[in-house]
Amino acid sequence: MRIDAVPDRPPSQRWHVLGNELVTVRPAGPEDAGRIGAYIRGLSFASRYRRFLGPVNELAPADLHRMTHGNDAAPPALIVESGDGDGRTVVGEARYAFDGIACEFALSVSDAWRGRGVGTLLMGIIEERAKLRGAHYLVGDVLRSNQPMLTLAHKLGFAVTRPLLDDRLFKVTKRLCCIDASNEDFSPELPVAA
Repeated sequence: MRIDAVPDRPPSQRWHVLGNELVTVRPAGPEDAGRIGAYIRGLSFASRYRRFLGPVNELAPADLHRMTHGNDAAPPALIVESGDGDGRTVVGEARYAFDGIACEFALSVSDAWRGRGVGTLLMGIIEERAKLRGAHYLVGDVLRSNQPMLTLAHKLGFAVTRPLLDDRLFKVTKRLCCIDASNEDFSPELPVAA
């Protein structure tokens, strides 16, 4: 599909080109519960294990509800889809939650779409939203065996440390630069060179 042939879309939905594929990223809605459930079931056992930090075959109804409805601290999941119309396929998802200082995240990418930029795309969107909400840090727990996520975290500038209570995990943390527009000295204009 040509980029100039992209149909109208809701403002919360964004189109992105990854390689030669057009994908959409949008918040999940209640109507997406079945599609997200099928996406999670379709991941390999290893991918589900990495995403949920343990053995999961499918999401419980309460988990699907949280992913599709969200709340004040954790908006609905972001989903990445390829295709259009009835041919749309979920190829990635991410959840994130705010605690006032930090934004915690977790994501997955379908096995067929690994290495094509979906994780980088989702992390960029989460970072942008975290900055807008005033978060100072992005944080996530990553299994030591999850080399693809650890590689992505390094690439995106995260510090990787070992948590004290669980030897299976690494904690990935990225300090965010936030502009404080409430500061009286803040000026969005650049100074003029003399």
